[in-house]
Amino acid sequence: MQKKTGQKKPVIEKVEKPFLTGSFCGKDAWKEVPKRVLALLGVSFLYFIGSVLISFDSLIGRILPAIAIIALVIYYQLVRGMSQGTGDVAYGEMMYSRQEEGKDISPEDRNRCYHPAKGFFEALMGAAPYVLIALVFAVMTKPITYALGVLPSWTSELMLQNEFGNPLNYYTTGAGIQALDILRIIVRAMIMPFVSVASYISADATLLMERLSPLCILIAPLAYGIGYLQGPAQRTKINTGIKMGDDKKRRKERKARKQRRQSKTPERLI
Repeated sequence: MQKKTGQKKPVIEKVEKPFLTGSFCGKDAWKEVPKRVLALLGVSFLYFIGSVLISFDSLIGRILPAIAIIALVIYYQLVRGMSQGTGDVAYGEMMYSRQEEGKDISPEDRNRCYHPAKGFFEALMGAAPYVLIALVFAVMTKPITYALGVLPSWTSELMLQNEFGNPLNYYTTGAGIQALDILRIIVRAMIMPFVSVASYISADATLLMERLSPLCILIAPLAYGIGYLQGPAQRTKINTGIKMGDDKKRRKERKARKQRRQSKTPERLI
């Protein structure tokens, strides 16, 4: 006799608890903005250090590490946004329970609850200073032209002679570091993986990447906002897991009680 191998698995019912919806720009959202500013600063630091350490002399050798660094940043921002969104949904569930009990809810507590646009608001406000700098640079940037080098030390004596000094004096009239050069250093540090690949291709590709720098900077903040949107789904998984754990515990307790009843032997009559 063959044993039945196909056993139906119990259907898992999702536990979706109601929650209050807050404000996307409440006091708690503004408190999160400085954290987003620092987070993007950390992203820029990771971009810069990572790209400098793995700057290989081949296109593939630059593309693959650049993709890895950017993917790591996106993943981390997704997880951070998801964690924040899940916490806000949990707070919204608690506020909903208080409302059902007839308790008063302050505007600050209500605003703290989950809102779909809150993650994007926090991330974009945190990225605003960086994006503004990049926008200014994107408008001002231009192709890098050839610059005169520094004269060797032995030409100092020739500078004292009129027939040599006047032509060579042109090398000493450089414009120095300009505001555009400072902006270029700052913006390139914020988008270093993209610039690392583009600079290997051509000067035109580098110029294009510099003009697209505001969009490159927005990749990490948008990942945070997308992760925040997953808050309700993650909270549903948590609630479902809690219910499954409770049901399993109750089944074990019922099974244990049943075994204890069956193991009891009838008392002997004297």
